Amino acid sequence: MFRSVRHWWGSGRGKVSARLFLFEFVVVVAGVLTAQALASWVAGRAEQRAVSDEDKRVRYEIGRARQVAGVWSAAVPCLVQRVESVARQAATTDPIDADELKVPRFFGYTVEPVSADMDREFHAQLGNERVDNYAVIISASATIRDSYREVRRGWDRLALLDPALGSPSDADRSTVRDVAIQLRSQLELIRTAAESIDSTAAGLGIAPLTSGADFGAVLPVKNCSEIWRTGQIWREDRR
Repeated sequence: MFRSVRHWWGSGRGKVSARLFLFEFVVVVAGVLTAQALASWVAGRAEQRAVSDEDKRVRYEIGRARQVAGVWSAAVPCLVQRVESVARQAATTDPIDADELKVPRFFGYTVEPVSADMDREFHAQLGNERVDNYAVIISASATIRDSYREVRRGWDRLALLDPALGSPSDADRSTVRDVAIQLRSQLELIRTAAESIDSTAAGLGIAPLTSGADFGAVLPVKNCSEIWRTGQIWREDRR
């Protein structure tokens, strides 16, 4: 048998077969490596597109959140002024104008956080500082939402002074004063969050939006009387 193998190899046919096997082996290995490299490149490109698309989404929502922050920055001093006025009147026995107890319409806009996996990609591709600033705005937008809901619920309790419900008791007046203090605290929290959104978004180069399908062209009020006249904390650009 060994003599036959040596004869086969010595005739040259074995060497040709070996070279052919080696060539085919190299081609197969090269094909596998190329396929793996191509798949890795395609996956990388898809990942980059996903990060880019998510980044565009976050930046759009930050622009919308900055728009809303501007509305709240203009409205909060007016609202604080009103609840302080109600608190002072609650300390007296004088009847209060029921219109001063009406709560205006509020609104907010939250920037949705990214997933844990995308957050890791954000840090890797966009840098820690930029992503951390995104997180600041995401948190601040949620603070505005949660706080204005608290304000909305608390404001309803000011109706304890409504003359249409009868003469308020001393306990009613005391409750209204306590509620007014809580409302002022919540409103100041909103003011701080709005300022944080505005300054952080400015640092990111993201301007406030002024229009869109979300809720249209809402703008900050020019003065407090707009709020009490329209019953809402924003004005609408009707150009």
